[in-house]
Amino acid sequence: MSIELKFKYADTEMAVGLPRGASVRSMLPRPSGKIADWKDDLEKALDSPVGSGRLEDSVFPGESVAVLVPDVTRIWSRTWDYLPAVLERLRKAGIEDEDVRIINACGTHRRNRPEELELMLGREAYGKYRLSQNDPDGPMEYMGTTSLGTPVLLNAEAMACDRLVMLGGVVHHAMAGYGGGRKMVLPGISSRQTVKANHVWVLDPAKPGIRPGVGSALTKDNPLHHDMVEAASFARPTFIVNAATDAEGDFAGFYAGDWQKAWEQGCGKVDDMYCVDMAGRADFVLASCGGFPRDISVYQASKAFYNAWMAAKPGAKLVLFMEARDGGGGEEFFSWFRYPTIEEFHRALLADFTIAGYMAFLVYYIATVTDVTVVTGMEEALLDQMHVKFIRPDEAASKIPGMVSPGDDVLYMPEAAITLPVDTTTQSVQ
Repeated sequence: MSIELKFKYADTEMAVGLPRGASVRSMLPRPSGKIADWKDDLEKALDSPVGSGRLEDSVFPGESVAVLVPDVTRIWSRTWDYLPAVLERLRKAGIEDEDVRIINACGTHRRNRPEELELMLGREAYGKYRLSQNDPDGPMEYMGTTSLGTPVLLNAEAMACDRLVMLGGVVHHAMAGYGGGRKMVLPGISSRQTVKANHVWVLDPAKPGIRPGVGSALTKDNPLHHDMVEAASFARPTFIVNAATDAEGDFAGFYAGDWQKAWEQGCGKVDDMYCVDMAGRADFVLASCGGFPRDISVYQASKAFYNAWMAAKPGAKLVLFMEARDGGGGEEFFSWFRYPTIEEFHRALLADFTIAGYMAFLVYYIATVTDVTVVTGMEEALLDQMHVKFIRPDEAASKIPGMVSPGDDVLYMPEAAITLPVDTTTQSVQ
């Protein structure tokens, strides 16, 4: 008899049997955080905001209001469900529809297509309100320079408004600690120059690697986060509404009010749902991204790479099930793997930082400090560029058991993309 472990792969599930005597422990995401009546929860959050007055008491007739919304890459935040309630509160406060500007805070991401904007906003808001998208190379207003030297140039249309209302979702973020909150300003409505100056703080300047203090759920010593907060303060946000969603995509809570205090409560909810005690790092991590769409590309799988790596001892073996039917996930992502050494990659990224470049660097770096094998159907040439070993899906059941050495402490992570390992003895993810 063997210990059967199941792994989601694309739209299917695979089973791998380990010897009965193997030492296997599991790390599973917490149960659903779904709230019974999300509409009621939203109204309560808007009626009793955190650290501020109600939205309708914070704006006045005749004022112009910029409403920042996330782009289609944050579709999980379901903006279309709670934007109408925010717009209704503005109407009750005497704000005319023509004085509302909805701005797609897409940062340096591509402009969203009309059908994507309609999806994110909902049909009524999409056709009724003035709508624009952040152009990182377009008109900007210089707001000042942060303590870290980041020049803060923000969307001129947003800065011309009397009030700034920010919507979005809270989630763990491998660079900023958490998404949502201040990220609607930086990178959301920032210039390309501002975004690059901020994001480069994720890299260790002295040697190839990630700067200490940077990572998912980390904010205390995270310069990227603190720089974002300072930049956002220059914009003087009036009000925030952030949503937290569970692993099934259901609303788990709404956090409204002060742009920092309400967001921080949302971060706590995200930790409650997705942080799991790892009870020590493992010799061998067997993980799955969680199937489609979390394993649609290497770019999307990078979150699972990161989380699984956080549970592995230095030099440990890590096996990740990752279909990657779309390959890297974009031309730029794989173009970064052209550097033959991690040192050259690091120098190039410091000189010309991009998000796609960093996500590629993260995978490359993990592969240099961990014995990584991926179960995938990707082209061999691309896998060689990534410096990872590989097993074809039809070989997984026969080859993986032989990779486990006697005495290995094996950690099973079937939903690695949404499971963040935490060491509760130090209250740290590191």
